[in-house]
Amino acid sequence: MSHLLIDIQDHIATLTLNNPEKRNAYSPEMAVKLTQYLRQCDRDPNVRVVIITGVGDSFCVGLDLNDVRERGENAKPTDTLEDHPTQRVLRTYPFQISKPVICAINGSAGGFGAAYPLTCDIRLAATEANIAFSFVKWGLIPEMGTTWTLPRLIGIEKTSDLLLTGRKVSGTEAADMGLVLRAVPRAELMDEARRLATEIAVGSSPSAVSIVKQMTWGRMMDEGELYKAIYEDDDVIAWAIHGPDAAEGNAAFFAKRPANWVDVDPSKLPDFGKRNANPFGKG
Repeated sequence: MSHLLIDIQDHIATLTLNNPEKRNAYSPEMAVKLTQYLRQCDRDPNVRVVIITGVGDSFCVGLDLNDVRERGENAKPTDTLEDHPTQRVLRTYPFQISKPVICAINGSAGGFGAAYPLTCDIRLAATEANIAFSFVKWGLIPEMGTTWTLPRLIGIEKTSDLLLTGRKVSGTEAADMGLVLRAVPRAELMDEARRLATEIAVGSSPSAVSIVKQMTWGRMMDEGELYKAIYEDDDVIAWAIHGPDAAEGNAAFFAKRPANWVDVDPSKLPDFGKRNANPFGKG
C-alpha cells in the first residue's frame, strides 16, 4: 500500500497521505513521493492546482516516534540518517513549484504535520483538527523552516506561544490567529478545498497564477532564505535527535509521564541560529 496517493481530475491534483495505521506518520516513502509527485504536477500542463490532505481523522502526526526512539538509543551523532525522512536530499517543496498548493488539514497535525503546511500557499483546516508544533515536548527542534515561516504568518508573539509550549490548537483557533485561511467542519473540508482549487484552476489564468506565486514567494524571501532555513533545520534536528533531551522526551511519552528534563548550560549548546549575525548587533 502506497503511503502517498495521487489523483488528477479537472485540472486539480490531490495528494493524499496514506499511512492510516500510524495516523499518517511521515515515512521515508512519503518523503520521496512528495518530491516526485510535486515535480510531476509542476511539469504537467493539465494540473493547475494541487491539494494535499490525509486519510481518516489525521493529517500527519509527524515522524514515527518509535523510529525516533530507536535512533536516539542506537545511532551515533555521526550517523548520516540516510534512510530517514529528514535526510538532506534534493527535495522539492510546495512553495517551489509553479502551481498553487492548498493544504487541507483534515485532522491531527503534529511536528512535521504542522510544519509542512507552512510551505504551502493556502491552508484550510477542519474545525475538529488539532495542530501542534510539539517539537519541544520531545526535546527536538522545529523543522521545515518553521522558525522562518511562522513569524511571517502570525507574528513573533503567537509563534513563541506555539513553539515554546508545543500546545495544541483547534482548527477554529488556527483560523482565528491566521495560521490557516479558514476552518470548516471535517465533512465539508474537501468540498471547500476543491471549491477554492476550482476557482483558481478555472477562473484564473494559469500563466498569471504561476507568475504571481513566484513573485509572492520570491519577494518574501531574499536569495532563497527559506530553503536555507530548511537545510539549517536538518542540521539542528540531526543534533537534537542525539542531544540531551530527545531520549527523555520519547521515554516520557511512551511511559505516559511528565518528562524529567535535566538542566542545561546554554554555553554548552551549539550556536545554531547565531552563525551569520548577532541579532543584537554586538560582537
